[in-house]
Amino acid sequence: MRQLSQAAHYLPISSLGDMHHAYIDISPGLDGERVVLACLDLREDELAAAARAVAATTAERYRTPRISADEVLELRELTALKDELEHGTRPMDSGEGHEPGPGLEPGPGGEPDAGIAPGEALRTLVLQPARLSVLRDAVAAFVDSRDDADWIGHEDRGPLGLLRGMVLPLEQLCADAMRAALAPESHVG
Repeated sequence: MRQLSQAAHYLPISSLGDMHHAYIDISPGLDGERVVLACLDLREDELAAAARAVAATTAERYRTPRISADEVLELRELTALKDELEHGTRPMDSGEGHEPGPGLEPGPGGEPDAGIAPGEALRTLVLQPARLSVLRDAVAAFVDSRDDADWIGHEDRGPLGLLRGMVLPLEQLCADAMRAALAPESHVG
């Protein structure tokens, strides 16, 4: 079935920020080609912060009434990513009768993690390298624009604090995903 990349990619990268269980998954596709997916666990507040960053970046980048065809495609990808992130932040009750949405899988195991407060659910976000790059770019743009601003609105302060810790891990996970997509054989353990 699925082949996980090197064991180091499956371990939590707590030394790199707030992401948990970030790894690269290489699976055979329906046509036999390898499919590279980046998997990372985020808490619901981190998902909401990421959705806020994507929405704010989209609004800031596409305020102009005229946009090119390439910008339309990028806007479409940002909108799909925002919807996917917001879908993952919906409250879940006991979990019975609920299936994960597209791009989301239930967190591994159900074992409590040392860095997670009781009652905070983890959601595994599964992204192709291209969509992970869109997320990384949106988070980085959000953090950079708020760091350069003279004034930050109260609605951005909470997400900004969470997203600052995610920039470096997202960059490193994105680089690993791109390397795996370009040469998947080198990442299979």
